[in-house]
Amino acid sequence: MVLSNPIPDSARCGTPTAWIYCEPIYGSLMRYVAKDDKFEPAMAESLESSPDGKVWTLKLRSGITFTDGTPYDADAVSFNWERAKNPALLSPALYWLAQMTWQVVDPLTIEVTLKGPNYNFPWALQYELGMIGSPKAIQEKGDAFGKEPVGAGPFILEQFVENSYLRYTRNPDYIEKGLPYIDKLTLKLIPGDDVRINAFRAGEVNVHRTYIKRDAKALEDAGNNVHRMVVWGGTALGFNVKDPDLKDKDLRAALMHAFDNAQLTAAIYPGDVAPDSWYAPDSPYREDNVKYPAFDLAEAQRLFDGYLAKTGKTSLTLELIGFGTAPVAKQAIEVIGAQFNKINGLTVNVRPLDNLVLTQRWRESDFQLSYVSSANSQTPESMFRAFSTNGDLNYYGYSNPTLDEALETTRRTTNADELAAAWKAVGAELSKADAPVRLFAYEHDMVIGAPTVHGINPVNVGAATWERVWVD
Repeated sequence: MVLSNPIPDSARCGTPTAWIYCEPIYGSLMRYVAKDDKFEPAMAESLESSPDGKVWTLKLRSGITFTDGTPYDADAVSFNWERAKNPALLSPALYWLAQMTWQVVDPLTIEVTLKGPNYNFPWALQYELGMIGSPKAIQEKGDAFGKEPVGAGPFILEQFVENSYLRYTRNPDYIEKGLPYIDKLTLKLIPGDDVRINAFRAGEVNVHRTYIKRDAKALEDAGNNVHRMVVWGGTALGFNVKDPDLKDKDLRAALMHAFDNAQLTAAIYPGDVAPDSWYAPDSPYREDNVKYPAFDLAEAQRLFDGYLAKTGKTSLTLELIGFGTAPVAKQAIEVIGAQFNKINGLTVNVRPLDNLVLTQRWRESDFQLSYVSSANSQTPESMFRAFSTNGDLNYYGYSNPTLDEALETTRRTTNADELAAAWKAVGAELSKADAPVRLFAYEHDMVIGAPTVHGINPVNVGAATWERVWVD
């Protein structure tokens, strides 16, 4: 399978992308199974919460040892969480660690107390808090641990060639007896969408991850197996609503009306459904009366002219940034820029950037208009973080009390009717003309296996577990 930019230090494995190359080494405490829409214990034995979702009791499986022979127990989990507090590690776990305390109850039990109710906590035990490394190895290896990791997962990292590949071998002492089925696993780092798909077609790799639906369809038509995982949102155009110009709702509405999603979809995602609201047609939270502003260039011009009149300006120049290394992403911002430039008096300069530069500018809210990856809306908790007023991933500077209340409700209740009402309210607010994002692709992260590969278990966001995979 192909992936990008791994450093498999357990403290840094908490993102959906990093999970792919870390899970073989560490397993994860809990595991989300997309096809069942539920969590199951993985390295843990069980997870239970108090009735209000504030206190969580995590029990570990008995008899787990790290591959260096030391015990995988509650003290090891606590050690890893304490270590992740070090800001120098830039651990994704810092988000959760700032809102929780915990105590070791016994060798196999940890009790976690959150600052407030949050039924999304199991996501943390798959991602940010879910990867546990050997305390002994961490202490002995120091800074080298990321390249010489020691876990208790289904595989052992045998060889790590930076910017090239990670090669794993079967862990004979893995806690699930008889697993994994395969003896060797290699994850390759292959830059470029076209290069990756060509490697798959040539048989150089037999599992491929992609978000490009037309590639997936072509591979499926050729007899390969495609495992799709729907994310909460998708790929979008983002607005920095703190920008002196884009804080104006009428200007954002003008851009919404100038957005021709049908044209964009035909050019970039042929055969796909052009998003007309936050939720896709098959979403249980979709409401047919909730729609994005319709493409209407005349209305866009009227709103834009009104913006110029009230500000005393005669023209406006904006910048649209996006990924320069991904051909589909680059093409998308070019099409969007051309559409916006049909508004008389508006100039939108399109600027493709290196991934690291784009990420830095995004995190610093140093943008006006930006391509937004589906990574910002892949789980319920990431939705809260991205769109609530004080969310740590709310780089848009957006604030909406109605949306805040709906997102908070999604964290504090398990009642199906209340959850459905809250998620519908989220969709309604994010489909309005003054929303901070405009979806232009409903995303499915896809794991594609060759016909000879069986047992792929897609868990979420382009990730799969490997312990039950077998090959003809």
